[in-house]
Amino acid sequence: ATAGHAAPALLDAIAAEAAPRLGEFTEQGLANTAWSFAVADTLFSAALMDFFGHDFGRRCDVLAKSFSDEELSQLHQWWLWYAGERGQTTGLPSQGLLQRCRVAFSATEARPSKLQRQVGSTLSSLGLSPQEEVQTEEGYSLDYVVEWCGQQVAIEVDGPSHFVGRKPSGATLLKRRQLRHVGWRLVSIPYWEWDELRKDLTAEDNDAGEKEGSGVGSMMTLRERQMAYVEAAIARQARSV
Repeated sequence: ATAGHAAPALLDAIAAEAAPRLGEFTEQGLANTAWSFAVADTLFSAALMDFFGHDFGRRCDVLAKSFSDEELSQLHQWWLWYAGERGQTTGLPSQGLLQRCRVAFSATEARPSKLQRQVGSTLSSLGLSPQEEVQTEEGYSLDYVVEWCGQQVAIEVDGPSHFVGRKPSGATLLKRRQLRHVGWRLVSIPYWEWDELRKDLTAEDNDAGEKEGSGVGSMMTLRERQMAYVEAAIARQARSV
């Protein structure tokens, strides 16, 4: 699930095997398993309904005092999937534990990267007055939120940790899906596309040097190129909704 690869048959088999052994699950095992099902977004089968039956919530409550903040955060994302996306109510942990999960998830400290700062500066150059690190009602943190043609658009600056190769990781896919489920319009800025803007400019500069004196017009600056890229990405998302 970490790599974002959904395997419904495998997860169904895991659920069937795990349901009778819920009482043996550790805090980490319970949180990791629940989170993996949320990432996969698998269809509900009899085995899955059995696993997430009343015993699941009871087991969570038994272990409530021992969950780490990371495990509580995983359970919160599971709850957003199970109750929010799938509309299920059977087997939920107590409201007290769910509240702790929400608090732990929301408390994750944001550390804006250099790349994120560059994108934020570009958004400001476009006159979009970006709001940084906006927290949603669900507890997610959005890198930037801007208004575009009367619509609120979230800008997510995705560095290498958000991908496996160049495919979004399970955590990235889960965040995108859950935010879109509650109505957010999302624009992703992958790190390699941003890096390519600088590489392309360097290549053009070299080419321009060879053509010096030939009457070729001036090239776009890096900031102009970044502004054009971001503006086009936001416009595409606005049109797609």
